[in-house]
Parts: sequence; C-alpha cells; structure tokens
Amino acid sequence: MELTSVYKVKEWILQQINQGELQDGAQLPSHLAIARELKVKTDDVFDAIDELITEQVLSNHLEEGASVKSQHPFFYPLGELVSISDMIEQHGYRAGTEFISFDEKPATSLDAKKLNVPDKTYVTIIERIRTANRMPLVYCLDKVPTDFITCMQYQNSDESLIEAIEQHTEKRVKFAETELEAISYEPHISDLLDASPHEGLMLLKIIHYDELNQPIFYSFNYFKSSLVKFKTVRKKL
Repeated sequence: MELTSVYKVKEWILQQINQGELQDGAQLPSHLAIARELKVKTDDVFDAIDELITEQVLSNHLEEGASVKSQHPFFYPLGELVSISDMIEQHGYRAGTEFISFDEKPATSLDAKKLNVPDKTYVTIIERIRTANRMPLVYCLDKVPTDFITCMQYQNSDESLIEAIEQHTEKRVKFAETELEAISYEPHISDLLDASPHEGLMLLKIIHYDELNQPIFYSFNYFKSSLVKFKTVRKKL
C-alpha cells in the first residue's frame, strides 16, 4: 500500500522532534516551507498538522500557529496512593510546601456527608500550595475531623497529613476514592498557582478511607494541567 502525503508529512515532523531539530514549544516551519521540503501539497501539510494536534503532539495557537507541545514534567498515578511529595521527588525535583491557612470550623452539611460525621462537627481545614523547586504545582485544601487531628498537631508534624493522622490516632488509610474534573479557570486558585486565565487545572476530589470503609479526610487537589499528566491502568471486567 502506497504511503499518503499526509503520512509523509506526519513522519517528517515526528522525526524532526525525535532528532531534536524541533524542541518542546518550538514553532513549526511554515506550511509552504514544509510542502516545498517534502514536495507535497500545502493541503496535505494542513491535514497532517491537524492530525498531530488531535493526537496532542502539536499545540495550536491561533495567533502564532502550530508548535511542538511541551511535555509534562510530572505524572500522577491515579491507581496508586502516592503522595504529592513522592510524585515530585520521583521526577528529580525538591518538594516544598507554602501554607496559606489553618482553621477549625463546624462541618457544613456537605462536609458532614463526605466525612460521615454529624452536622457541625468541628473539622480541621488546611490550605496550602505544593511546590517543585519552589514552582507552584498543586493547590491543596484538606478537611479532617478535629477528633483525628487539630491544627496544632498538624503544625507540629512533618507535613504529611496521612502520617500525622496515623501518629495521633489508630486510623490507617487503606484506600481512596477519587473524582477527576477539568477546571478551565478558578481566579483564587489560578492566581495562587501562577496560572494564566488560559491555563486549565485538573481537580482531584479525594476521600481517604480506613479498613472499615469509614472516611478519614477528604481533599481538593488542583493540579496545573500544563505540568502534570495523569496515568491509570484500566482492566476489563
């Protein structure tokens, strides 16, 4: 079977990327220049670039044209209970934390439902930014009943919420239920993460459970989608 001109253009672009001729974020040559280089029609170049944009090899900026999509320096495994610190350090960065606020407030009806506690039970609320080499990466909002940990107890810990809870209680995290949601823009959080209005966020809503299937704490983790990608393994039932 004869290879099409569109295939020829796609392979040429992929080869330029693999050989380092086109770096992450680099602008592609003009459609006309590629067409002349490969002796194909400009329509074929348009079609090839459109396919590579769909396949997320290239990015399309309306004012600037197509460019090589920058690779994510981090990936978070959704199928494993991996801490954000571990994710950062496994990729060769130094994990850090910038604390925004600590508080202890009565649980709202939503908090009570998520944590399976009576309404108005006091919960510890921790707001922080997780950083990689001081670069803002994840906004975290954690809520846990004060019976499990108080603000003071957490502040005297080594910053790992799970370890702090396990240190002060007999509770042990056995699994987590996670929801993943794309967020286009959230002014307060985007500003804290130094994310532009055009940069999307990925929200992980996570409830951590003990061996008796009882909630221990729940979290809102907003990841900068330009820096973190997610990976999981799906099995056929």
